[in-house]
Amino acid sequence: MAARKIVIGATMLLEGAAAQAQSIDLLQIYQLALLHDAQYAAAKAHQRVEQEHWVQGRAGLLPQVSIDAQTHWMETDYQFPTGNAQYNRQNRSYGIQLIQPIFRLQNWVQFQQGGLQRTQAKIHLESAEQALLLRVAQAYFEVLNATDVHESLRNLRTADAEQLASSKKNFELGNVSIVDVHEAQASFDKSMAQFIKTKSELDLARYALVRITGQHPGELRGLRENVTLYSPQPAELDAWIKAAKRYNLNVQAQELLLLIADNEVRIRKAEHLPTIDLVISQNMQQYPNANTERTDSSSIGLRLSMPLYSGGRIGSATRQAVVLQEQTEFELEDARRAAAQAVREAWSGVMDGMARVKALEAAKTSARSAVASNQIGYKVGIRVGIDVLEAQSKFSDVVQQLSRTRYDTLLAQLRLKAAVGTLSKVDIAEVNALMSN
Repeated sequence: MAARKIVIGATMLLEGAAAQAQSIDLLQIYQLALLHDAQYAAAKAHQRVEQEHWVQGRAGLLPQVSIDAQTHWMETDYQFPTGNAQYNRQNRSYGIQLIQPIFRLQNWVQFQQGGLQRTQAKIHLESAEQALLLRVAQAYFEVLNATDVHESLRNLRTADAEQLASSKKNFELGNVSIVDVHEAQASFDKSMAQFIKTKSELDLARYALVRITGQHPGELRGLRENVTLYSPQPAELDAWIKAAKRYNLNVQAQELLLLIADNEVRIRKAEHLPTIDLVISQNMQQYPNANTERTDSSSIGLRLSMPLYSGGRIGSATRQAVVLQEQTEFELEDARRAAAQAVREAWSGVMDGMARVKALEAAKTSARSAVASNQIGYKVGIRVGIDVLEAQSKFSDVVQQLSRTRYDTLLAQLRLKAAVGTLSKVDIAEVNALMSN
């Protein structure tokens, strides 16, 4: 018997160790998301697309080389007093031409556009990285919260089952009325229904995480007991708002869009200006006429082109670019206001959340004491069954609210960092340090 107990104990230890080895933390989930998240992969592909704008803009400043070749057959009939004659020949020509832009202002501005668009692509990728960080954290916290709620309702169901059994026993002894039994049964049935629902919600939360990681991550590490949450630094809301209006990634992207819109106006206006190109060509013709076997020609020179009238297209395009520039200015102002609003919402979520966590921690202690007091009072006859059931239900509600508030507060801290454009893997690592080992 002793040997059997030792074997069972060792098996339980091994199972516990295996479960611990299979658990995964927030930082590991983020590493998986970097490799498998489809949205982030699409953002990286989009960045490569946008980087080609710089190459395309540079092409307008470099030489353009072209080659052409032609061949055709000619048949000529000659009429003479003494008779007719026919002459057939094949004419071939080859040419190569190089055009080097000397003055094309719109091409130079287009090259600058490519640099701005490449920078904008980089900002978009940074924004996608921050969005991935937030999505990973939110999905991770949703699983943890669903797990906490599921466990809380499991405990409530167990407590209600025990109270139901106690009520039935006391009813058989004549100590309580049938009302106590019915109330205990109703409470147990309700907690059972809630428990079943939370199982489905937990599964859905896990599937949401699978969408990001591309695989089932296994058990997740939760927050440590009585974990301490710290206030954001700096501790002044105005400092965060000021930083958001300047460094928020959406604001930075919109500022680049304004510069791009300014350049679009310059490009359209430059279409009114003359252009100067250096043109170099080399040509060869075989049998250009009946008396010549081959001709070679070379040329080099400058070509001036001046647009005079294009049906009003250039003027219309210029006016359109100016209006788009004005539109972008308004959008930039809206982006700054949105960044400030995001900071205020995140700040409120952090500060209010921390205060609620403290209040709910105190409420949890009080609710636990109330459960114990009502259970003792029920045993000695100064409390009825409904009092115990209500105390147990209130305790379960407080536990669920505390769990939700903790995760919401942590997520608000990350959103605050994202609002000022500084959210990074370091912040995820700091949150990960709050997880149990």
